[in-house]
Amino acid sequence: MHTVLIIDDERDIIDSLSGILEDEGFAVLKATDGKEGLAIFEREKPDVVLLDVWMPELDGIQVLKKMRGKRDDAKVIVISGHGTISTAVEAVKMGAYDFLEKPLSIDKVLEVVSRGIGAAGKHDAGTSDFRLEVSPGLTMTKQKTIGKSTVVYGLGLHSGVKTGMILLPMPENTGIIFETIPDGERIPAYIDYVFSVGYASSVKGKSSVVRTIEHLLSACHMYGVTNLLVKVSEEVPIFDGSSIEICKKIDEAGIVEQADGIEPLVITEKVELGSLQNGKYLMAEPCDAFEIDYLLEQTKPIGTQQYRFRGGLSDYIADIAPARTFGFLKDFEQLTRMGLGTGGRINNFIILSEDEVINTKLRYDDEFVRHKVLDLIGDIYLLNRPIIGRITARQTGHVENIALVKELKKRFL
Repeated sequence: MHTVLIIDDERDIIDSLSGILEDEGFAVLKATDGKEGLAIFEREKPDVVLLDVWMPELDGIQVLKKMRGKRDDAKVIVISGHGTISTAVEAVKMGAYDFLEKPLSIDKVLEVVSRGIGAAGKHDAGTSDFRLEVSPGLTMTKQKTIGKSTVVYGLGLHSGVKTGMILLPMPENTGIIFETIPDGERIPAYIDYVFSVGYASSVKGKSSVVRTIEHLLSACHMYGVTNLLVKVSEEVPIFDGSSIEICKKIDEAGIVEQADGIEPLVITEKVELGSLQNGKYLMAEPCDAFEIDYLLEQTKPIGTQQYRFRGGLSDYIADIAPARTFGFLKDFEQLTRMGLGTGGRINNFIILSEDEVINTKLRYDDEFVRHKVLDLIGDIYLLNRPIIGRITARQTGHVENIALVKELKKRFL
């Protein structure tokens, strides 16, 4: 029988959680303050700890630090009635296994506790009935998740707010899921939940929106990550304007190949978007691998740039992931007037005048087209599965990318 220790100064919370966990077959230990909880933790060595942040004398973060000092493998789930992304990020960075917000959801508590004891899949918190669709096939590849939780900090590009993001492993067939803090709503990173596009791709649930998801999805696409929980506020951090920092965090967490497979979307016929304006063109066609051929034609200082990406993870990390978001100063000023783009700073956004790059040195001579490829790789992964086919693009952005994803889903899924 697995043992769960609950440490909370609210007796009602302890009683409610105890009843739920005991009904599910767990042995439950209880403490109403940090000192008592630490003593029980050392004596009984529970499998999982549910630890409240806000307690008198010794608060939850202090207790967490002491627990991690005594047992590095302790599965401590921090809970808080005043949850913010900064509190969640701090807790996980200090070694918490996960973070839950009050009022607690029974399903989420059971799901996280089950994951903590290695019984993932026994309980499912649910995400609007979304499940990653799996069908047998000759070209099936293994599903993947990350090896451990990891945290990252940064600014939101459009909000300008200092924020963070927590990436957590998830079981097979979950898909990539965003969970917003503090309200706890879960939104699948799937085409059916796309809310708005233009300057960035966003997904929307019943009451929450998560913005600027394309760089994270781009990295997940190339690492083959199919199952992931992303705890975030309202926007994925922009970091340096590329996806290289996300790649580094995924490398730190490691990749775990899972038992179940996922059938790639294989493009078996030409799919061409019609009626695109201003010289734009977007087409997908059969190919024996995933390939993108992008042509970017702009005025100075960009000019005409073309890039063909046909490679694996190492090619992506070397040639695509470091390419940064860019825009003209006049557009940047317009974004600011719209209340967007306020997180674009000297180190995370390439700003162009009519004649030159004005705030940084380019990482590649053709960094602009490479970033367009990065965005397309991310938007295409809103199908949450590998793609086998060639995509040819000219002058397109998120709006056209999303239109293609919808058409691919209709044709091939």
